[in-house]
Amino acid sequence: MNGISATLALLASILSMPLDLAVSALCDCAALEEWVEQEPDWEARFLDQLKIALNRAFADRDPVALTEVHRALFSLYDLHVMDGTSPRTANQFNPTLTRVRSRIERAWVESEVGRLDMETGASDSAAMVRSLKDLWARHPVAAHPLFDFLEKDASREQVIAFFKSDSALNIRFFDLLLFSMVGSREGVRKELAQNFWDESGRGEAARSHVSLFQHLLETVGVGRAHDNHAGELGWQGLAGHNLFMLTCLNRRHYFKLLGVMAMTELLDPSQYEKLARGCRRVGLGNLNELDYYDEHVTIDVIHGEGWLANVIVPIVNETPSVGADILLGAALRLASCRDYYDALYEQLTA
Repeated sequence: MNGISATLALLASILSMPLDLAVSALCDCAALEEWVEQEPDWEARFLDQLKIALNRAFADRDPVALTEVHRALFSLYDLHVMDGTSPRTANQFNPTLTRVRSRIERAWVESEVGRLDMETGASDSAAMVRSLKDLWARHPVAAHPLFDFLEKDASREQVIAFFKSDSALNIRFFDLLLFSMVGSREGVRKELAQNFWDESGRGEAARSHVSLFQHLLETVGVGRAHDNHAGELGWQGLAGHNLFMLTCLNRRHYFKLLGVMAMTELLDPSQYEKLARGCRRVGLGNLNELDYYDEHVTIDVIHGEGWLANVIVPIVNETPSVGADILLGAALRLASCRDYYDALYEQLTA
């Protein structure tokens, strides 16, 4: 089989694959752009199939389709944060994959916004802070039974399963925080820099939050994985990770990212406090492996207030119109957490 025939055969086979496997195969094609140019009708056929998959996922809420879509999106986002030695980096800005990602994002955001029931019209910075705190306090996620279960009833194995499910986002958070700093306004950089300084261990590499979390995984016997165990997540966990990447990588969603981050800082301390108590109940904590969660219990209280006062307030004072996006990002974060916590709680207690 000559080169052109092999290319056509490969592209034809990709059309018959589930979306996530198809996207992964396309990411692996070093000459993808040239191949698509040789078969100009192929992309249109692939996008037609994508449309069907998106309808199944976001209109029908089919869990298999949702998993395929979010796995595909995870692969597409990974192109922008992977190690520079990966052959996949050749496709970071591939036109076909960029179109695929854009269509997934548009369908997903429209679907998620349609699922929300909220007001987004805070009039000034003080009202914005009140709205964010009220949104957090009133949402079921703020007192989710998952963390009561982890605190009081979960076995050691169930607690470790939670660590594993938390891996992909926790290990990626260093990069996510960096994205929040890119293109930031001068007046908020001190707060962002302080967050990053804490995240990076305040100058001590072994105390960086990624290092602390990896130490936890290794201590409990989970260890590392090339994808930080993302491949074991259901669509709910992938969607939570993808929400951060969506808002990090698209400048038009930047202010939603600030809302996502603000809500994360508000949520973590009380939840991690319950988790840490549950960890010690099952015998963990003697090897400093809980430092990751212990630090977040204390430091995220400071980060939460600092993020509101020193990031949200000055930005809304300067540009009130972005307040709606900040609130929307916060609401999307809460919704993704609810989906994830509900699914994980059901899985752990099954």
